[in-house]
Amino acid sequence: MSNKSVTITARVSPALSKKLARFAKLTGHTKSYAVERLIREHIDYETWFIREVRKGIESANRGELIPHEEAMQRIRDHIAARKREKRKAA
Repeated sequence: MSNKSVTITARVSPALSKKLARFAKLTGHTKSYAVERLIREHIDYETWFIREVRKGIESANRGELIPHEEAMQRIRDHIAARKREKRKAA
């Protein structure tokens, strides 16, 4: 974590504030540190996810679709491959 920081303000529900306080206490850090850690650990994934969803929507709008059965077969193939990998690793 950088020594330099900026202050941001966010409104959260009382319930979320309590969860944050419990998380901070559990980890032995301040709420500010907990907020920075949680944002740092999740923002890249959330940004990637939104971009991928938008790319999918743009593809669909261009008519670049996969038939349902083909999509389901791809999913089944992926699951089967992962199961084989786990068996090999065991």
